[in-house]
This record gives sequence, C-alpha cells and structure tokens, in this order.
Amino acid sequence: MITKKIIPNIFTLLNLFCGCISIIFLQSKNFNDSAIYTLFSIIFDFLDGFFSRLIKIENLFGKELDSLADMISFGMVPSIIVFLLLENKTPIPFIEYLSFLISIFSACRLAKFNINKNPDNKNHIMGLTTPVNTLFFSSLSLIITNDTVPFIINEKKIIYLIVMLFMIFLSCYFLVSKITMFSFNFKNFYWKKNKIRYIFLLISIFLLLTLHMIALPCIIIFYIITSIYFHRLKKIHIKT
Repeated sequence: MITKKIIPNIFTLLNLFCGCISIIFLQSKNFNDSAIYTLFSIIFDFLDGFFSRLIKIENLFGKELDSLADMISFGMVPSIIVFLLLENKTPIPFIEYLSFLISIFSACRLAKFNINKNPDNKNHIMGLTTPVNTLFFSSLSLIITNDTVPFIINEKKIIYLIVMLFMIFLSCYFLVSKITMFSFNFKNFYWKKNKIRYIFLLISIFLLLTLHMIALPCIIIFYIITSIYFHRLKKIHIKT
C-alpha cells in the first residue's frame, strides 16, 4: 500500500526536477533544451495524475507536493521565458519584470485548486491549466529565437512590447478565469460523446503537419477560442 502511494509522488518529483533543469538552461538563454525539459515536466505531470486516478487513493501530501512542483515547472519557467524575451528589447526600462505576473497568477490558480472542495469534473477544467500556459510560452520562445518565421514585431520594439504585454495579461486572466475549458479525458471512444475532442485533435494534427513548430501556440490559441465558444453556448443554453 505504501509503495502504491509513492508512485504518483515520484512522477511529481521528476516533474519538479525537470522544471529546475529547464530554469538552469534558461539562465544561459538555451530555449531549445529548456523546452525539452519543460516537455518532460508536462509528461511527468500527466503521469502523476494518471497514476493517482488509477490507484484511486486520496493523498493530501501528494496534492500539496504537486502544486509546489507545478509552481516551479509551470509558474516560474514561463515567467523567466517572457522575462528573457523582453529583456533589452523594449524602450521602457524594467518593464520585463511584469513577466512575473504569470508566476503570481499561477500561484493563485494552484492555491485556488487546492482549496476547491468541488474539483473540476472529468469533462471540463475551470480556466487555463499551468502546463498548457507554459507550453504556449515555451513554444513561442522557440519560434522567436530560432527565427522560424519573419517576425515584423522583432524590428519594431514598441509593437513587440505591446504584443508581449498583451499575452502576459491574457495569460494571467485565463489562469484564474471561470471559463470552462474542455478536457481530454475520454470516458469512451464514441464519436457522439467526444465529437469536440476528435475534431480538435484532427485539426491539431493538421496544423502540426503543415505549420510544424509554429503550430503549437496556434493550437493552444485555437483550444482557448473553442473553449470560450462552447462556454458561451452552454450559458445561452442554460438561460433559455
């Protein structure tokens, strides 16, 4: 029984370890290797939750540990990424420190989740999860630093600043918003009950095959827009 309990915690600690390594690579502005370890963090975070549900054992220690690990891997990492993307690239001094708003709002989200007595159901998640938020900024850093596309915003500092600030504030808003985002927990594989998930996955695969690296932030933006649409549709349905 003790062995079963520690299995999810092992994956949580691996998530934390990879998050720390990701930060080390960011210190030398190595966005590529940082992104690899961020991906490992996301995988270990998924395995942590997967085994917790599989074992079906409530573990308060594991729940707290998971939030602490997520704060490093998915709270600090995106803030450092945005800080580095803004550093010395804007006309306003010290404006890059606004990037740590992402850490603050990530902490608020994680704390809110821990005290929530009615956790998100299997079909929907309240707000944007910290791993998805981190994946967005991590993939964005690869696009900007590797010159995957000709960014006109890189040539105009004020435009670059406005775009980055806009993404920071949107990130903070979605992290603590009450908008229900659809989850990818398949109860079964029937088309009728999982139509949204299947359509989203098919479009995502198409984007990955055509846009490659650029597809990742596009897929996340598409995920948010789709969730907002169905959230509003659900509210209208309830009112009527």
